[in-house]
Amino acid sequence: MNKKGRKYDREKWGWKDESELHNHQLHPYYTNDHKLKTEKFSLQVIGFCIIAMIALTLLIFILR
Repeated sequence: MNKKGRKYDREKWGWKDESELHNHQLHPYYTNDHKLKTEKFSLQVIGFCIIAMIALTLLIFILR
């Protein structure tokens, strides 16, 4: 194999073999209910802020 970049010793670090990588399960952190609720809330707040910025920009142009 003529790959560029660092070569990691998978056995030394206890990593899975490259052939096993596509069959891995998600880490419990990513399926945690609290994290999923927090992520959903943050996306809603970001969406609300974007809509508010558009509305305020339109309001400024209308009142000009």
